[in-house]
Amino acid sequence: MLVPHAWAQDTVVIRLQGRADSLLRAWRDAQAIANVADSLERERATAGRDTIAVGHLRIIANRSPLPLRQAAERAWPAIDSLYGSAAADLIQYPYIIRAVDPDTTVRRSVYHVGLEVPWDLDLRWTTTLLLANVPVPPLDRPLADWLGAPLRPSLDPADERRTVYLQLVTAPSQAVRACFLGVLARCADVLALGDTSGLLERWYPSPPERRALVTESFGDFFNHGANAQAFQACLALSDAACTGLLRTLPPGTLPRPLAYAARATIVREALRLGGRDSYRRLLESDVQIGERLAAAAGVGLDSLVGAWRNAIVAARPTAVALPWWAVDAAFGWLAFFGACGMRSSRWRL
Repeated sequence: MLVPHAWAQDTVVIRLQGRADSLLRAWRDAQAIANVADSLERERATAGRDTIAVGHLRIIANRSPLPLRQAAERAWPAIDSLYGSAAADLIQYPYIIRAVDPDTTVRRSVYHVGLEVPWDLDLRWTTTLLLANVPVPPLDRPLADWLGAPLRPSLDPADERRTVYLQLVTAPSQAVRACFLGVLARCADVLALGDTSGLLERWYPSPPERRALVTESFGDFFNHGANAQAFQACLALSDAACTGLLRTLPPGTLPRPLAYAARATIVREALRLGGRDSYRRLLESDVQIGERLAAAAGVGLDSLVGAWRNAIVAARPTAVALPWWAVDAAFGWLAFFGACGMRSSRWRL
């Protein structure tokens, strides 16, 4: 009785394997056709266009008032600084830009590759366009999910660090405040650089923080149905109820204590410390995020986190220095308005 049953199982497996092989062949054929179509479309879009070369950047575009060369000259140092030796690969992946008259009503042909932009963009916006669309392969899924947004070159990294400094001093989180005060383990926690288990208690260690999350961030989500009773208990200061509700959230839903800029700046710091090949090392590694960044930087994780925090603290906004006459002017205006107010009839007896 067992032999026919085993033979039937083998037959099903062989049949399924045949279907899988057939689907794989069909997918490869479709991919080959798509590659041919893409190649033909690229040739159609680039025919008769000019090529602009700056560093390893190549821009294929039609003639227009768009300041592409000047923008490329501004963008290239930022691109080279971020990607290091990997920026040399960009010579194989040119920008394809079609500058169009934004005011025309004439119907134009449609291309399915490259960027179509109005030709009246100024230098600043054209530079931003190039930085936001650097033709590099996308980041792998774990790194992209952790980062939360594409990693792009920046013309003003110092401004990004100032933004993170403001996050550190204003975020309503004990863990973030501890990071600001120099506790590197808390910095690693709020950046999610290590073990991701128990993030709820590490990101939001106090009952008031967890209650605020439930009532302010997820009030509409929890205050109905089966969760309504636990939500009311959380409102009544039951930390167990608040924590229990937060544990039911789907993975990746818990709000991060720090925004994207904090994670982007520590990646930039790792690439700065690691030298020209650091971006390649970052992409080649497949371990935890913290270990990947440390490997890219060529230093230990604690050293990387410490260097990142020092750079953020050093970027604090400078205090505005008032001139010597500002205080006198302020008191003078106060006296003036006070005198005007005393002359008003409502102050007379």
